[in-house]
Amino acid sequence: MHFFYFIAKMNLDSAKISKSMIINRMFGFTIIEMLIVIAIFCLVVGLVLNIFVFSQNFYRQTENNLELLQNGRIILERISRDLRQAAEMVTALPQVPDNPDNPPTQEIEFQDGHAPSPYQDLGSNYYYIRYYLDSDSKEVHRQYRIYCFEPCAVCSSYYRWNDIDEQGFQPQACNLEDEVVGEYLLDLRFWGSGLIGIALDLSKSGQVINLKTAIWARNF
Repeated sequence: MHFFYFIAKMNLDSAKISKSMIINRMFGFTIIEMLIVIAIFCLVVGLVLNIFVFSQNFYRQTENNLELLQNGRIILERISRDLRQAAEMVTALPQVPDNPDNPPTQEIEFQDGHAPSPYQDLGSNYYYIRYYLDSDSKEVHRQYRIYCFEPCAVCSSYYRWNDIDEQGFQPQACNLEDEVVGEYLLDLRFWGSGLIGIALDLSKSGQVINLKTAIWARNF
């Protein structure tokens, strides 16, 4: 009787030990699994964050490029449209863009060949357009102007840009308007005769694009 009791007790103790070992083993595997899950979760979160940051940077770069291209196209279209109909060149341009002794200019002025709307009531025979780069604001401006010997505020007689009065003085430019046609400009360059070269360097948030074109001036 005692023998069977001893055997039963040993079996019971063994079962308890086995159960305890199984529980401990399961508990140990659970900790490892939790660590693995946490590691995978961190990797996934890091990957998602990297993708998000990359997407945001890519979107921002694409948006900046589009804005720079749009500004460049607007500037070139405005200058080209006016320059094709120019009646006379005022600015002395270098023949080539890469002569360090005579570099390209950052402005261009010429006589307007279009109808001078809305300034036709002034009665002048000579209207002029000037495009220039404002280096401080990094903007390209378009000025519409006339030339007078009198002060601009009281000017009533208008002349060619290179006329000379009896005392040997040349007329002064009087701006009728000065508008911004583009921004984000690092540089603006003009050169050539007949075929006018135009180059733009635009920049925003560290991104830079370069645009270049050439325009035939039909009337000179």
